Amino acid sequence: MRSTCLLILGGLFVSLNAAWGLDAGTGVADITPDVKAYKVPMAGYGARDNKPATGVHDPLHAKVLFLRDGDVQVALITCDLRSITAEYKNQVVAKTASLGFTADNVFMAASHTHDGPSMYPEEFWQFQFGAYDPKIVDIMSTSTADALKRAVENAAPAKVGFGEGSIEGFVRNRRWGYDTAAREAAGEKPALDPVAWVMRVDGMDGRPRVVLANIAAHPTILGAENMRISAEWPGVLQNELEKAFPGAVAMFTNGAEGDMAPETGKFDDDFEKMNDFGVRISKIVEEVAGKIETKPGLPIAIKRATPDLPEFDLAEFLKTYPTAPRDVVEAGLPRKAELQILRIGSVALVGLPGEPLLDVGLAVRKSVTEEGFSRAVVVGLANDYIGYLVPAKEFPHGGYEVDTRSYYGTGLGDFLAGQTRKIAREMK
Repeated sequence: MRSTCLLILGGLFVSLNAAWGLDAGTGVADITPDVKAYKVPMAGYGARDNKPATGVHDPLHAKVLFLRDGDVQVALITCDLRSITAEYKNQVVAKTASLGFTADNVFMAASHTHDGPSMYPEEFWQFQFGAYDPKIVDIMSTSTADALKRAVENAAPAKVGFGEGSIEGFVRNRRWGYDTAAREAAGEKPALDPVAWVMRVDGMDGRPRVVLANIAAHPTILGAENMRISAEWPGVLQNELEKAFPGAVAMFTNGAEGDMAPETGKFDDDFEKMNDFGVRISKIVEEVAGKIETKPGLPIAIKRATPDLPEFDLAEFLKTYPTAPRDVVEAGLPRKAELQILRIGSVALVGLPGEPLLDVGLAVRKSVTEEGFSRAVVVGLANDYIGYLVPAKEFPHGGYEVDTRSYYGTGLGDFLAGQTRKIAREMK
């Protein structure tokens, strides 16, 4: 009698699991470098001149959302780092390969805090962001891989939903200070898209397991004078969300943040500004997340492409950095773009390997939605780093993002929009 009941219950479980479809699991890793055991230069500001961090203000984390739908599995990993490097991602993939993870089904994104470790193996990036110790990256990737393994182990049937809210007044276009008279004469207005996009993942009991926010804004409230490790305002945001949704993992991805700067309150202390900004913006995300209706059975898919990038103008670059060794520049700049789309239901998370200015983000969003997605969420600083992703119309205005951090010419924005359209079309 008992075995018969077990068989019946087992069959009921299988049929219910088939109806639910989507499983989700979570994992969290502390990836804060040990600043006492290692010299840890901080990536984000060249003005730090390769000096090591003096302490830790608040910890850095890698957070994992594992999704499985039948034979399809993906890992979305968000990190409190300046950017993701190919080395870091490849190490995480290698350490979880036995579980079926590859570069194709692992999607990694950085928050873009300017107060994390320098972790670039290429001399070209070290020339700008500081030296690194490969032992630190190995420790970080091991912790991240272990978090992914835990996420696989605790995966269970899940429901997913989406929402968005206005963050009007929280961001400004920082490039509006360049060539302002010419912009105004041409009738231009500052490009802004003050929207917080939110995804909530629930267990079948309706309890939130993940709250993910995508917001386009630089985490640059702390300046170059800060020498302590910090997740910056995205860290505050995540901490506040985890207080609001006990038991849930809060995650953050940055959007098309290349020209988006935070509008902060008036405090004497930068850490107070950082905390205030993170707390205030968390209230908006919390409200949006609380109203989301989650649904079971959303299908998932993921696709990655690595097209050849446009040729970069080495001579022009060397005018800006005349002391940069030519061979270091030629060897350091990526030749391929790491592009990736993660589909959840009819929503596409579009990973771009750098810092897209908003107009590039809007062009990518348009390309992807025109291929049938209800929403395209641009995720900057994903999987690799190739610099600022600048639209052609910004080049005549010059400025930091154009003159010193954009390497592939005026056609890069159109190239990215076209390539992401191609991926979206193939995912139909």
